[in-house]
Amino acid sequence: MFSTFSKVNSFLIKFFYGLVALFLGNYVIKFVQRVRKLPPGPWGLPFVGYLPFIRQDEYNHVTQLAAKYGPVFSFKCGQFDVIVINQWKFIKEALANEHLLGRPKATFIPGVMEHSSFAEMSGEPWKQQRRIALTTLRDVGLGKSEMEDSISDEIKSFIEVIKSYEGEPISISNKLSLSVSNNISTLIFGHKYAYDDPVILVLEKLRVLTNDTLRYFNVAAFLPTIVSLIIKLNLFSLSNFKELFKKFESHLDDEIDEHRKKDNNGYEINDYIDGFLNEMSKRQNEKDSTFNINTLKRNAATFYGAGSDTIANTLEWIMIYLVKYPEYQERIRDEIKQTIGLNRQPENVDRKEMPFTMAFLYESLRFNSLVPLNLLRRATEDTKVGEYSIPKDSLVTFNFWSVHHDPNLWDNPELFKPERFLNEDKSKAIKPPYLVSFSGGKRVCPGESFAYLQLFLYLVSILQPFEISAETGKDISLERVQKFLIRPKILPDFIFKNID
Repeated sequence: MFSTFSKVNSFLIKFFYGLVALFLGNYVIKFVQRVRKLPPGPWGLPFVGYLPFIRQDEYNHVTQLAAKYGPVFSFKCGQFDVIVINQWKFIKEALANEHLLGRPKATFIPGVMEHSSFAEMSGEPWKQQRRIALTTLRDVGLGKSEMEDSISDEIKSFIEVIKSYEGEPISISNKLSLSVSNNISTLIFGHKYAYDDPVILVLEKLRVLTNDTLRYFNVAAFLPTIVSLIIKLNLFSLSNFKELFKKFESHLDDEIDEHRKKDNNGYEINDYIDGFLNEMSKRQNEKDSTFNINTLKRNAATFYGAGSDTIANTLEWIMIYLVKYPEYQERIRDEIKQTIGLNRQPENVDRKEMPFTMAFLYESLRFNSLVPLNLLRRATEDTKVGEYSIPKDSLVTFNFWSVHHDPNLWDNPELFKPERFLNEDKSKAIKPPYLVSFSGGKRVCPGESFAYLQLFLYLVSILQPFEISAETGKDISLERVQKFLIRPKILPDFIFKNID
């Protein structure tokens, strides 16, 4: 009997070892097959992949990896295969690739953002949401003279705030963001906020926290299966971020409730929320429609964040460049005097007559590359870029920094030179296709023209009455720090001296 038991026990042990060997063999075969499909790249660790090794200056790090592994390389990042595409030749091809229009299946920050915005959708839902969003925003003023007038009025208020300091040093960051956010608020909510409104101050806290904590290669996005644990342990400030985001969503609930109370037939469309509610009403009988309140809140939050934070940060860099290179400040002001004078407010049409001002804006966008890596894409089918294979469901990012600082495209790219965007007789500013500050292709930022309008109007309106400088003895640093966006490592206080 003991002998029989021993034989059974021996058989079970061998069977167990056989299953383990089979599992490991199958794992190794699949691992080798997966790796053989992918472009070359660095190795990582089990489960977390290369994620722990990615430096804070992610844009520099992936550019250096491209120099080692080639213009299209890959690595395992948490749970996902990530393919990084560098060089304009390959990025241009990828932007036109229909199989690279997808987004990751989770939200940008899983566990914090539970529902997808249009920016996180793929396929037909994304197309429908984008089409309705663009139509609605145009209907309520985007690209129209009324919107330009509203921005000009907001800039007047901002200039008055600056004047109130009477030449004293000013910390400009939060004043810029409060002003710029009012422009997108008009389109989304149908109204502006006072600079001391408690609601907008909460939004400002959320903006600052996002800038200070959220990295591009963040744990939540690449290890979504452990996000709930990360939030419970309050690691990486995710629980704080989630708390503030809930406060923002609570405000959005209030805004939507106020819009739904309007006594009208089919909603009078004055802003984006009105337009979405109207479309939602039309589609109420559609099964699985993405036109619902959760999507509305996420879309509104996405538009608000993208429409305020990126512009405010770009204007911060513009202030730094104006002070770092005062000769350009004088050239822009001379162009202002020659074109519109120092009294009339600038208008969008003035851009055509102010080539150096536009060249300065283009160079500011190139030199800083505020969004150095695009929002993650997902391959919806097996595809290729050049000779490099991109398997289905791998995540893809475009290194725009590498394009904007490629010596094959730009003469001395490490230098700040607005003149590079002027034609030979300096009568026209030329924007080449490889200036991709707002991405490109079908996923290009829908607010690109809105952004250029604001940047131009703020820049000219600030330089009309003021000469900008730093405090005496203070050095202007061009050092960068990257979280999701590239921000100044040190943003100095500025002095706005009235030139009258």
